[in-house]
Amino acid sequence: MTLYKEWLRNGAEILVLFRYSRAGGKKSFEFFSSFDALSGRLRELRPQTQVVAFRQAQLPIRGEIDDALIETCLRRIPDGSEFLVVETVRRTAGRMSWFHNEAGESHEELRESLESSRGTPVAVGAYPRFWLEALM
Repeated sequence: MTLYKEWLRNGAEILVLFRYSRAGGKKSFEFFSSFDALSGRLRELRPQTQVVAFRQAQLPIRGEIDDALIETCLRRIPDGSEFLVVETVRRTAGRMSWFHNEAGESHEELRESLESSRGTPVAVGAYPRFWLEALM
C-alpha cells in the first residue's frame, strides 16, 4: 500500500486492473488519482481479488466519443494491435455500478466499441500488458 501512496503522490493517476476470483474471468479497469479513493476501493474487494496497478501512464487518448475522437483512435492505434476502451464515468443498474470497458484487436472492433459508447468520456489505448507488469 505504501508503494501505491508514493506513486499517487508523484503522478496524476494510476490505472488499476482488478481480476476477480471465482468470477469466470471477470475483471475491471479503474483510474485513481488519490490514495484515499484507492484504499477505499481495495477495502471493498473480496479476498483473493488480484490487483495490478500500472505505474506508467496508460490509455493516453482521452475525451468524449465523437467522430474526431474515433478518427484519432484509428490513426494512433494500429489495426491488428490489442486495444482497450474504458469509460471514465460509472454506469449504474440498480445497486450495481461499474466502469464499462471493451477490448479487441481490429479497427472494425475498435470502431464498434467506440460507437457503442458514443457521447461518453473514455480513455483509450494499447491494452495494458499486465502479465509483464506483474513480473516487474
